[in-house]
Amino acid sequence: MTPSSRSAPRLLAVLTACTVLLSTAQAQDAKPAPKAAQTAPKAAPTKPAPKRPANVPPPTTAEQMADLPHADEEQRQAATLVHYGKYVCDEKFEVFVERNPVFDGYVDVRYKKDVWVMKPVASKTGAVRLEDTRGRVLLVQIPFKSMLLNTQTGQRIVDSCQHDMQRGAEAEAKTSGAPVERTLDAPPTAKQ
Repeated sequence: MTPSSRSAPRLLAVLTACTVLLSTAQAQDAKPAPKAAQTAPKAAPTKPAPKRPANVPPPTTAEQMADLPHADEEQRQAATLVHYGKYVCDEKFEVFVERNPVFDGYVDVRYKKDVWVMKPVASKTGAVRLEDTRGRVLLVQIPFKSMLLNTQTGQRIVDSCQHDMQRGAEAEAKTSGAPVERTLDAPPTAKQ
């Protein structure tokens, strides 16, 4: 064995011992943090995010909003005529109409577990049509009621839906003697 090969294990042992001593010395030099600094300050209790009521369907999905064209001025104007909020329908069913959170001029309509992104269209008769962007459903809003229709089968999903604004308009019409029996099937009849 050469003198340098005999000193290699000794050198390794000395370096290891120095490393252990150095880390021990650093640990002893470090002063413990004061008691107050060791414990993190208590954060104010956070409120959980508000939960949607159980009967309100989930928000619109990204897939439903894919490829929506930008709303033109006519569509945005029609969106201002929509009654936003809860509608109470026949047999106590509820329909929720909300502004789409991403696309200006579009509306989200929710019924049970279904959600549709709809385009508002104002008609010359004063009705507002909310047309499903996928062509499956239509919500028609007239002065005293609204209805949700399946455009593929031609059947009503739910009828006689009223927003607070429509209930108020109906009550006002009744007190003034105006006819309130208006449907989508026939034009209003003249008062005799």
